[in-house]
Amino acid sequence: MLTLKNLRLLFGGRGGWKSDGTERLDGFLADPALVRSLREDDLRRKRLPLILTSLLVGLLLGAGGMLLGLYLWRPVSFQSGASAAMMARILASQAQTAWRAKELDQAVSHAQLAVELAPNLVDAWDALALSLFYSGQTVKAEQAAQKCLKIDAGYTRAYLLLGDFSFYTGAWKQAEAYWRKAPDAKRNLAGLLLLENRFEEATPRVRELARDRPDDPMVRVMREAVQLGRLTPELQRKLAPDFVASRNPDTAEAWDLFWDGRYEEASAVFSRALSKSPRDGSAIIGRGWCLLQIGSPREAQSAFDQALAFWPSSYSALNGRAWTNKALGQTEGAEAIWRQLVTDFPRSEEMEIPSCYKGLGTLHYERGDYVGASYYLTRARLGDPFDREITSLLRSSLDRQAVP
Repeated sequence: MLTLKNLRLLFGGRGGWKSDGTERLDGFLADPALVRSLREDDLRRKRLPLILTSLLVGLLLGAGGMLLGLYLWRPVSFQSGASAAMMARILASQAQTAWRAKELDQAVSHAQLAVELAPNLVDAWDALALSLFYSGQTVKAEQAAQKCLKIDAGYTRAYLLLGDFSFYTGAWKQAEAYWRKAPDAKRNLAGLLLLENRFEEATPRVRELARDRPDDPMVRVMREAVQLGRLTPELQRKLAPDFVASRNPDTAEAWDLFWDGRYEEASAVFSRALSKSPRDGSAIIGRGWCLLQIGSPREAQSAFDQALAFWPSSYSALNGRAWTNKALGQTEGAEAIWRQLVTDFPRSEEMEIPSCYKGLGTLHYERGDYVGASYYLTRARLGDPFDREITSLLRSSLDRQAVP
């Protein structure tokens, strides 16, 4: 686990799109004279405006500005619980940004440090629960969500998280029990009731949601189902679980290796998990991504097809299938899947979406359509500020547009 001692290492990451100003700030940090001067006691009382400004810039610009704010804060920051809580909230917010961009290693690191800084802050444990869950550590995620309830029994959002975790592992009865305790889980519960063909119970819930949230894409899907009085295959696909989770310890170990970039080792552990539990969807999908990373797209394609046979709404399996299509030269099939995910599927906040925009941007770039490439790569960059390849392609697209 990361500690306060190595806090400064936290924001090295895989890189973002730094402005020239941010790079100059990073250069300042390497100046020994400046570092010594910042440590002098007579400057401490003058730092607060700069600290707060740097933290704000960091949230907007990424790692460089955030690092400066954290460095400047270090000599004076942890003198009070209020300061620690403030830093923990910032880290929890950064964790959310990271997992939405599918940067799960960074997300877990940020959230773990937030918990260390403020052990009784539910926001920190909430961020840790989601980061762990999406990184494949379902059991630890559930423990983190339960910790929220131990800190604050009235924190009903924890029941929403626990219900989600159960739903994505296939434990729907347990998911329903949790969601009934969470006021914010009305949409989730209504969708589950429809999937279980419990239309009589679902209908009044969906009508209430339609009044309160008429523009919500998921609510529109539910309202259409209620109006028809049944779930068509297309509506069912849109309401079905879009993420596949597992409580298998081998699968958790494999995902840990995957996010650490150890793809061949991860693939072997995923295979071990599947030898014990052949229907472990998370392990099937994980093995597919490993095979894609190590240069075996045809085998990866087979793995993703296997997952989609049982979980046709899995964004990860669909996105993986699209990337394998591209790797095999099947660009039309790849484009069709990516367009479906960013336009037809209702969950625009899903963490696979930036990767889908990256895929579309890459296809347009390779075709010489730099205007289209810039559009999709910008969308990808907004969702994932950490991916160097997105940044490089976007810069190249913009430069090529400028050439007469």
